[in-house]
Amino acid sequence: MTAEKPTHLTWLAVQPLDTVMVRDGRSFLAGDASGASSVAPPPTTLGGVVRTVLGRNAGRILGPVVDVDGEPLFPLPRDIVWDGDTWRRLGVEERRDDAVSDLDDSHHLSHALTGDGDWAEAWVTGGWLADWLTADSLAPGEPLPNNRRRFAEPPWRPEHRLGLARHWDGDFVGTANSGLLYTMSHLRPLDEMRFLVGCEDPDPITLQRTLVPLGGRGRLATVSVAESADPLPRHPGDFPGGRVAVYLATPALLDDVLWTPPDATAELCALAVGGPAPIAHASPRHGRDFGKTRLFAWAVPAGSVFYLRFDPAGDAAAWARKHHGRLLPGQSTRDRVKDIIGAGFGTCLIGRW
Repeated sequence: MTAEKPTHLTWLAVQPLDTVMVRDGRSFLAGDASGASSVAPPPTTLGGVVRTVLGRNAGRILGPVVDVDGEPLFPLPRDIVWDGDTWRRLGVEERRDDAVSDLDDSHHLSHALTGDGDWAEAWVTGGWLADWLTADSLAPGEPLPNNRRRFAEPPWRPEHRLGLARHWDGDFVGTANSGLLYTMSHLRPLDEMRFLVGCEDPDPITLQRTLVPLGGRGRLATVSVAESADPLPRHPGDFPGGRVAVYLATPALLDDVLWTPPDATAELCALAVGGPAPIAHASPRHGRDFGKTRLFAWAVPAGSVFYLRFDPAGDAAAWARKHHGRLLPGQSTRDRVKDIIGAGFGTCLIGRW
């Protein structure tokens, strides 16, 4: 039996040279639905960049993680809400015996999130998220301390453009399609904004190219080996009572949002999630068969949190060491969907509650 080669983790820095224009894959036709918005590039977009610069597939990809001038940024956890007066972290409390949930028929959650307020799209620094993972200064059920109520500046701003649809084939290929105007919002990155992408591979990472397409026709990005250390904050050293909070740094592709780890005995006690995130994928490498590679799926959005309780409690620390900063285990087994998970879907960080 041949032993598996050890893997090495190398982080690549992908820096856009122009605006980024990535749509979420839902139907959009100029002149029919005349406006569309860009979204943050999903893992598949950066996975394509990695394949292009390496000239091959990497063993496994982590991220992307947004970085601005050396400061890693992460989506605000979805248990942080604005209650009208202040930002606070929702509490996690055992449900009363008479409490009823519309999820009880499929899964009885032992705990519920408590507190009022609404989540808002925002970004936090790696240091902020490290405090959230330990739950020391950002304890569930408590208002955020004064030094944690200011979030990071968004890494990009929307920039609206007006476009005219073109013929893609036939005698008039490349010319304007009469009357089909549309608007599109691009993302204009801040100066020194880049995407960090982790490549786990048994072989050395050697860049075959350093200039690649990214985020729309004619738009480019430079790629280099990141000089900074691992951008992911560390997990706590202990997990009292076996209580583990699993935070999604990137969207996860799950067959069931009521997820539990397949490699441990753990109960899903509660969860904080948003609406499903649309994920689209297609591979231009297949030329005329491009249309056959198209894939659309719904994902659990980044920032979502799963609250677990391990039994025995001592298993929590070993599980955290194994999976912190890696891809969430037990993701989708559906045909074709499972093939793109390794592009970075479900990059997770482990905390406690």
